[in-house]
Amino acid sequence: MTKCRLLQVFAALLIVAFFVFGQQVVAQGVPHNYHTQIVHRVNPDGARPAANPAPTDNLYPISQAFVVTPVPIGTNSDGTDLWPCFGGSTANPDCPTIGDPSITFPAGGVALGAPQYVWSYSACDASKASDTTPCGQTETWYEDDSNDTSSTDDLTYSLAVTQVQSGKTVYIADSGIVDFGPNPYGGLSPAADVIIYGDQNFGTLGATGKNNGNCEADFNYPSPVLPGVFVVAANKTCVNPIPGLATVTATTEISTATFTTKKGVTTVKYTTKYKASQKWDIFFQ
Repeated sequence: MTKCRLLQVFAALLIVAFFVFGQQVVAQGVPHNYHTQIVHRVNPDGARPAANPAPTDNLYPISQAFVVTPVPIGTNSDGTDLWPCFGGSTANPDCPTIGDPSITFPAGGVALGAPQYVWSYSACDASKASDTTPCGQTETWYEDDSNDTSSTDDLTYSLAVTQVQSGKTVYIADSGIVDFGPNPYGGLSPAADVIIYGDQNFGTLGATGKNNGNCEADFNYPSPVLPGVFVVAANKTCVNPIPGLATVTATTEISTATFTTKKGVTTVKYTTKYKASQKWDIFFQ
């Protein structure tokens, strides 16, 4: 959007004590450019002792927020977002140093945009086709205690944003089901924490009908090209936001993915095995 007012985009960065390892799963080309990043807590005694009781196999929510995004500053030279940015055992070229005096950004640190409750309505209102710049970034964190290493169980994510307008609950954004492919995070010891994040604004982008604007259409689906990320549309119809309260609901699942091919078209059905639901409010002013 041309009316973005995030004047304090350089302000408060949150430093979270996590150790980052493994590769990032990136939904290249997918609407909102969703990413997942594995993070692994540093336990003084290493992996959990086998004799200690463990939680029931599942996904467990840790945190969620809608945070400032580096707009209109742009991205790194390699096209990645300025943040989140993760420390490492060697200097990350995207965020090599931190602190005063400056030191190499160490493993165990994550730089995040600051979370907010009140947001600029004019910045987040994507009512025109030209309103393609995000006003913020959704971030959800969960712990994978599923112990699920099956190659047929996919990691899926969905994010829906609703408002009550004229006494009726309506959608101002819906991601559909974003399928990242077989879950890469189950069975680790200690269990992995994972962040899923993506850019976001709200509304129709000037389009009408089902799967319009921020209610995403199918992407690489049906007939997904595997392995690869795809999106199954939720068949929702988005409307434009209004000033006031909006509710964000994120659902992360590990589900058995069953693919069926008929007349050359491959579709998928899911049987949920593990699930984490996260819900919070933001306010447009």
